[in-house]
Amino acid sequence: MRGAEWLARSAELAAVERLLDDRDPGPRALLMHGEPGIGKTTVCVAAMAAARDRDFLVLATRGSQSETGLSFAGLTDLLDEATDGLLHELPEPQRIALEVALARRMPGTAPVGQREVGMAVLTMLRTLCAQRRVFVVLDDVSWVDSPTVEALRFALRRMRSEPIRLLGSVRLDQTPSQLWREITVDDLHLDPLDERTIDQLLRTRLNLSLRPRVLRTLVRRTAGNPFWALEVGRAITRQHGEPTTDLPLPTSLTTVVNERLAELDMDTQAALIATSALAYPTVSLTTRALQGIVKDPLDAIDAAVTAGMVAESSGRLRPAHPLLGYAALETLAPGGRAALHRRLATIVSDPEQRARHMAIAAEPPDAEVAGVLDDGATAARTRGATGAAAELAELAVEFTPASALVDLGRRRVAAAEVLYALGERERALQYIDEKDMAGMPPDLRRQNLPFLVEVIYWSRGPEAAQDMIRRAIAEAGDDTHLRAVAFAMASDVGDGEGGDREAYATKALELFDGLDVEPDPAALASALIHLTDTNIGAGRGMREDLLSRAEQVQATMPWMPITARASTIRGYFLKTVDDLAGSRVVLGRAIKQAMDEGEDGALSPLFGHLALTECWAGRYAEAGAAMDEAVRRASGLIPAVLYATDGLLRVLTGDLDGAQQLIEDQFNAEGPAIGFRKAIVYRQVLGAVALLRGDDTTAVSVLTTAMDMAGAEGIREPSRRQRLDSDLGQALVNTGRLDEAQSLADELIDLGTRSARPTLLGVGLRIQGLAEAARGDLSSAASTLDNAVAAHTQTQLPLEYGRTLLAQGQVLRRNKAKGEARIALENALACFTAIGATPFTEIATTELTRVQPARSGGTLTKTERKIAELVATGLTNREVAAQLFASVRTVEGHLAAVYRKLGVRSRTELARLLSDQED
Repeated sequence: MRGAEWLARSAELAAVERLLDDRDPGPRALLMHGEPGIGKTTVCVAAMAAARDRDFLVLATRGSQSETGLSFAGLTDLLDEATDGLLHELPEPQRIALEVALARRMPGTAPVGQREVGMAVLTMLRTLCAQRRVFVVLDDVSWVDSPTVEALRFALRRMRSEPIRLLGSVRLDQTPSQLWREITVDDLHLDPLDERTIDQLLRTRLNLSLRPRVLRTLVRRTAGNPFWALEVGRAITRQHGEPTTDLPLPTSLTTVVNERLAELDMDTQAALIATSALAYPTVSLTTRALQGIVKDPLDAIDAAVTAGMVAESSGRLRPAHPLLGYAALETLAPGGRAALHRRLATIVSDPEQRARHMAIAAEPPDAEVAGVLDDGATAARTRGATGAAAELAELAVEFTPASALVDLGRRRVAAAEVLYALGERERALQYIDEKDMAGMPPDLRRQNLPFLVEVIYWSRGPEAAQDMIRRAIAEAGDDTHLRAVAFAMASDVGDGEGGDREAYATKALELFDGLDVEPDPAALASALIHLTDTNIGAGRGMREDLLSRAEQVQATMPWMPITARASTIRGYFLKTVDDLAGSRVVLGRAIKQAMDEGEDGALSPLFGHLALTECWAGRYAEAGAAMDEAVRRASGLIPAVLYATDGLLRVLTGDLDGAQQLIEDQFNAEGPAIGFRKAIVYRQVLGAVALLRGDDTTAVSVLTTAMDMAGAEGIREPSRRQRLDSDLGQALVNTGRLDEAQSLADELIDLGTRSARPTLLGVGLRIQGLAEAARGDLSSAASTLDNAVAAHTQTQLPLEYGRTLLAQGQVLRRNKAKGEARIALENALACFTAIGATPFTEIATTELTRVQPARSGGTLTKTERKIAELVATGLTNREVAAQLFASVRTVEGHLAAVYRKLGVRSRTELARLLSDQED
């Protein structure tokens, strides 16, 4: 790091070196604050040299006012050369997105999402960091285009351990962007230079030596600003005579710059102005801009470079200092500025740049400019520059004449769409007007209704969305297509008047299938998915034809959220119809897609569904890991499925108190307004707790209420009521309500038989067998339970298989078939132990003691004695395992041996026996 100005920057040098030498994992940054001309760029250049000396890969861009409107200009500076040879390593969606953003590929018909670009940048930065340390420099970052900043922000907040360092600079009057809130940042304020350094700067740059009194005056009047000091020094060199303290120094930095510009000839000024106004001023483009304005454009450009007004590098021009460009444009009168941008709009090829030049050159309303802005917004969105697209779309609305009702309505919805995609719901709402909808042609109204319903639903609530749907149905008239779209939306959201959603979906499909034109794909897919869902909920199984058709329809659509894709929803549906292996595969694929596409918001619900799938599959460790991921990735609100899964896991692993407390806390937090779906899944957990504690009456009360709530909503599918049937059937038998138990069994047997689902058939037969045993018909009960066990050999829910083996062993014991009972109970115990279902392990162990007496003279081993003592203190198996550094299954196996040897059947009896022995 050399240079007279840098000699006084020892503090800045030390800060930069600390940043570069910091070996801690993850992104680290230094953000410089300083007034214009204070030397931020000088520090950036010196820092880049220091980074290269340390073998960093340096990625740098310098923002300028004219480039803020050129989407991904900064990203092109940062990555264009660094990506050579690496693009082919990116997943195809990311490679295409980055190629489009860097203008290496023409956009396709479907717009590139901002997330895809961000994810591509993340992957690229990770790839570069794997090769060497990376140093990113963002000089004048407030002027770097917003799509670049958003792509970097997306990437940086997902980087955890990569060795990447950043240096940025902002002016004192500018607020740092959200980018700097994503990583660890140290702030660095650049102070004015002292007399000694200013003296060295003037001697080195201008060969100017001032007497001490004159130097002190200059430093005081320029406030130690090096750029200002140099400009004043240049003014001094142009004067005759010895400088004195009475030298008439300008009163501001702007005055200094304006005076210097005034000394330029007209052609040089024109070259500087054209360079400053263009977003990407190459020599070729600037030459075209100067045609007809100056005699020789190339001579004018050369003169501007020679005068130190313009800098040139690899055929690209830029003002030598941002202040020069800004001041040059400010010298133009309003008419001259408008004429300049009109001329530039005719020579730039990029639709986004043409739109920005036209907007500056005109005043709204202007139909022609509105059309150009509309095209610019479309181009920006196609490249994945959603923020830039939103800005241009809003300008397009502003420039559209009020009399152009159709164009105005269409552009207002377009602006709302891009704002909504950015998460700006409130701003999006400002562009949604019912009058605009009413004035739209039918085809536009059909296209926009699904989006408008979604925005209204999530911003103003279901009632407002339902109100919009009712009006759309009422106003559809003879427009069959619009009526079909409205019915499809009603099947999803409801009509607010209790209309049958399944009937709406069915009618929508009938109308869509009768059209002579291609139906609206979003609405058609929505109706297909909802009809599939209602069929499952009604206990009619999963309609593969409907879901496959929805996937085919969505394949023709642009990007859509992962959680709304039929291919993802298939994963939700498969677990409800007992295909847990299929659900696991589909959800795993969706999770990978979400990570590849950077859709972080989808990960929490996806992991939540995976957690429930794994819980039902008896893979409790995997369920817990998925649940932890879901909670970690949740942004604020935790989905009810996570609380229900957490509660269920606690029940199945023996933490009954924790499960009850968790769910009761949720009931208390929600209050009386709790939704029926949450109430059902929460009550299932509480019912299971009561049943395992032996409180059958409470279990029946809680679970019957949940069953009635599901029935009131037309839910007949057991998985949609959280598979509470097993616990309810057991509790009904235990309380002597055998007719109700048999009715539930009949329902499950019928559904299992019709849908070829062995799990439901097995559960139904188990409840029937238990009811028969309770009536004293042990022979029929044994036969029924044999059939139940046979059915469960095909199940993907091992807990249900174990429970059926347990019931079989209990009935065989009562039927005096102790040998057969022992085999069934040992198989049940093995099943429960294998999956870690602690409460059921204890029940099976207790039942085994009834058919297998304690060993004669059996004594506890040292390990068994230790486990028995810990269990007797009230510790759970998981807590005992933690203390002994053993697995839960090991503890369960030893505890089963303890029960057999001591002839006890419960933890309570064990604690009492050990207490008596101590006495």
